[in-house]
Amino acid sequence: MPDSFLIIIILLLSFIPALWNLLQVYYYIVGLKATNNTKSQSRGEKFFSIIVAVKGEDRETIKGLVENLSSLDYQNYEVIIVSDDDETHFKQIFDDLSLPKNFRIFRRDNPKGGKAGALNFACSKGIGDYFVFLDADARVDKEFLKRLNEKDFSAAAFKISIYGVETELQKYYKNFTDKVMISLFRGRSSLGLPIFPNGSAFSIRRDILWNMELWKEGAIAEDLELGIRLFLKGVKVDYFHDITILSKAPYTLHDLFKQIERWSYGSSQILLLSLKMLRKGFKGVEGFIYAQQWGIYPLFLLTLLFFNGMEFLFRINQLVLLLPLIIYGVSTMIYALSLGQKEGDFRIVMTIINASTSGYWKGLLKIPYKWRVTPKQRREEESQKSSFKELSIFLFSFINSLYGYWLSSLILLGLAIMESLA
Repeated sequence: MPDSFLIIIILLLSFIPALWNLLQVYYYIVGLKATNNTKSQSRGEKFFSIIVAVKGEDRETIKGLVENLSSLDYQNYEVIIVSDDDETHFKQIFDDLSLPKNFRIFRRDNPKGGKAGALNFACSKGIGDYFVFLDADARVDKEFLKRLNEKDFSAAAFKISIYGVETELQKYYKNFTDKVMISLFRGRSSLGLPIFPNGSAFSIRRDILWNMELWKEGAIAEDLELGIRLFLKGVKVDYFHDITILSKAPYTLHDLFKQIERWSYGSSQILLLSLKMLRKGFKGVEGFIYAQQWGIYPLFLLTLLFFNGMEFLFRINQLVLLLPLIIYGVSTMIYALSLGQKEGDFRIVMTIINASTSGYWKGLLKIPYKWRVTPKQRREEESQKSSFKELSIFLFSFINSLYGYWLSSLILLGLAIMESLA
């Protein structure tokens, strides 16, 4: 393979994630200066159907949800909870649970379509002018629907903030979430870029969702999938930074891995749909990068591993192999300094990298994936350690050293050590 062609590949694959890092810095700066999107109106009270899909949740979480949503300072709303649990677990959670009159609980006897299927089932039962979608661990203040009623919107995403922080992982997750809401939501919204909903903090007008043929059943990232279709149909999703949904963070690294893996899987699952956004000009291109951000990092890292690992076969100019590290490394440093990301546990970063790589490639290979709620209660860390990857990298590092390719060998050795420490 000619060196010139290889340089082009490496530069391209390192430029895209580096560009996304720098764009996020720009969005963050814009987001800090932005004002709230009020879009006020006074046309009477809307009727809201609050929808929550549950599976595998504990009784205390559901009890807290009911208590929270039953205390809203608003009259015209209903709450629909749909469970995909088996009958035994369903009874353990909901038997003897006191419910207000405007609450309805359903259990699907034959769950199909994953979480999207449960949401569609609930939508068929809802009578509201607007649907509001929350997760079981979500908590809102008493004024939530009153303030939402004052907004004029077709579809809207809300600010997410983490509560119940106990561990270092949850502190990191909370800090990261706060920065993401400012950059990827508030900043991008201020610039007129497409906002893609988060299924745990989202509202949409009933008629619009029905016209969109509801949620796509079987989609793992059903919220991102719907957001892309809304963008392609010209439906604007607003972002309200002054309306906050409280949510919980994963408790263990294992749970974080599973959550990121699920997001990445869902992103790769809708790659072809994402490509359709490229026809929409600059906003479409930016939207495509946003939708596929969980894939651009794994692609870059695997390419880096491949060309370094097979250096003894390619026999290319080793200085070329420094280019992606320099480009991506500088952009990452700028990102970390600008957003104040002070990581105290290296394992968290490696968990995110490994999970995004695993999930994205599983999605591309169409390996079956079942809807699994991320546990967010206190629990023991589960081992997810696999030595195969680091042993393989060590092996290729050793082979390259035998051929005298010391730069490739050192790069691989460093990556192997990072994996072993994670």
